[in-house]
Amino acid sequence: MLLNKNIRLLFCKRSEKEFFLQLYYLLGFYPNNIFYYRKAFTHKSLNTINKQKLCNERLEFLGDSIIDSIIADYLFSLYPNEPEGFLTKMKSKIVNRKSLNQIALQLHLNTYLQSNIPNIKENDALGNAFEALIGAIYLDKGYEFTKKYFIKSIIEKFFDINFLENNDSNYKSQLIEITQKKRQTIQFVSDIENSVANDNQIRFTTTILIDEQPFATAEGPTKKDAEQNASKIACEIIAAQ
Repeated sequence: MLLNKNIRLLFCKRSEKEFFLQLYYLLGFYPNNIFYYRKAFTHKSLNTINKQKLCNERLEFLGDSIIDSIIADYLFSLYPNEPEGFLTKMKSKIVNRKSLNQIALQLHLNTYLQSNIPNIKENDALGNAFEALIGAIYLDKGYEFTKKYFIKSIIEKFFDINFLENNDSNYKSQLIEITQKKRQTIQFVSDIENSVANDNQIRFTTTILIDEQPFATAEGPTKKDAEQNASKIACEIIAAQ
């Protein structure tokens, strides 16, 4: 197989050969069809420049589903006696926008992604590109190969499962549990706005009302992030009281 890959490289264009080798250094294996990977690393923002319809959105959708399936399978086998709620919480600790963005940064996907986005490291486009990359691997190599790659090169490399098991970073669920014990009412009121100071990027603001009184407010790039940020502030306030 390795000999066949090397023979193929002899007849590639220089740019294709360079990209082929870049993928090998990134992934640790030789791809079969580099088209999937070019697509995975092409952001839709380039369409405004070259009018091409090639972008990674469909691969992102596919990769998201594949990642969910792999992690669900992995946790189901790892914790044979734990209930659904525990598995769901563990899955959310591994698969979330923050963790995907962080993995993408540690893999240096910003050097691979082709886009027209300024400040790419501060954008969810990198996490989306990681999902698209997993979709590309799935189409190129199949599910079992992708599963083995993801467990060995992503989960085992970037996550401390024991730490995640014993630490709850879902501040919203913590806050809801606290208010339920105190028999308090809680509401999450979220507004959406365009931040002119941040290239018109959409921002969400969430205000938490406890017993109908404003308690904490925070922003985030998504509604979920804003709720988590506000919940973290609220938990810290309660802990300090």
